[in-house]
Amino acid sequence: MKPKIAVLVLGHGSREENSNLEFVSLVEAYSLTRPDLKISHAYVELAKPDIETALRDLGEEYSNIIIFPLFLYTSGHIKNDIPIVLDKIKSEFPGHIFKIANSLGIHSKMVSLLRKRAEECIPLSQEQSSKTGVIIVNRGSSDPDANGDFYKTVRLFQEGNHFSFVLPSFIGITSPLLPETLEMASKLRPEKLLVVPYFLFGGKLIQKISSLVQNFSEKFPWIKTELSSYLGPDPELFSVMDERIQDCISGKFSLPCDTCEYRAQLPGLSKKVGGLKALLWSIRHLETHNQVAPHLFPHRNLQKHIFVCENIDCASKGSSALVARMRSILKSNDRHLDFKISRSSCMGRCGEGPVVVVYPDGVWYQKVSVEDAEDLVSEHLLQDRLVSRLVDNIMQ
Repeated sequence: MKPKIAVLVLGHGSREENSNLEFVSLVEAYSLTRPDLKISHAYVELAKPDIETALRDLGEEYSNIIIFPLFLYTSGHIKNDIPIVLDKIKSEFPGHIFKIANSLGIHSKMVSLLRKRAEECIPLSQEQSSKTGVIIVNRGSSDPDANGDFYKTVRLFQEGNHFSFVLPSFIGITSPLLPETLEMASKLRPEKLLVVPYFLFGGKLIQKISSLVQNFSEKFPWIKTELSSYLGPDPELFSVMDERIQDCISGKFSLPCDTCEYRAQLPGLSKKVGGLKALLWSIRHLETHNQVAPHLFPHRNLQKHIFVCENIDCASKGSSALVARMRSILKSNDRHLDFKISRSSCMGRCGEGPVVVVYPDGVWYQKVSVEDAEDLVSEHLLQDRLVSRLVDNIMQ
């Protein structure tokens, strides 16, 4: 019989085809365990099929559709991006039922899977554990709620063991970053150090973690340092997926913000999350990310065009040196052909400069100094992350 319910398993999406294939392989393996459901997949960004296209295709055949975000935690993509797309799809299929399931989140079986990956690398008797330090590494998020959930997962892992120490860390976006955590670990003098990537899939970030661990091992050869496998497909993971999907089908636990008109604004974080700004940020983020797919022409894409005000006020505060420094950093990273930095006349922000505007993102920065050039290039230009302390406005 044809399944009555369709489940769209949603991944982040990557420019690396191998990472996307790993995601598809996991979804296909899971679908074999649930013949009662129509299981398909899509991505939030950077890969095809995109969520909007996949939902529209499913809507032609199924009237009861569950969207299951295969993310470790509930962050901006789930809170904002999915509801934005779903709002459009609902208007096209007014008689359909669409629900958004919760992410994997904090779960005892995810903690159990984390322990399993650690034990595969180092047998963890109580005597050995007491001499072993552990660092658990997550990608990191601009959503403090997701970062807090990761900290709780790490703490639950620590509670059931006897390690010398267990430290949470991140490979990007937020702190503490892995290099800092490794340095801290070296001062705690463990006999062994185990680094566990809390990632569902491989890719460049796992390669970066591996490189940092290798460098640390060479610097501190007296500490036996090992890197465990990332989570990957596992019966424990499939069990949590089952639970999240079943909770959503039954109506017990579906994503609460799928019917939320506004988001709560957190003190001190108004430029990153909260209210209308979060929704506008998500719209811009989806649009700009989906525009950077490589085309078929032989010349390199110009990824962003940056304007720096050189009117008399901004010039007197160092905008010329800022332009030179940004260009120099891009060239040293061999990325100067991907970005164009242009000097601009007055942008109407006199007294707030130097002013920097990044297109097509529509992000305006104010009071930018030469010292900020490194962050603007490494964060926004090379990794598409806002330098929140400098943001003046985001155009839509």
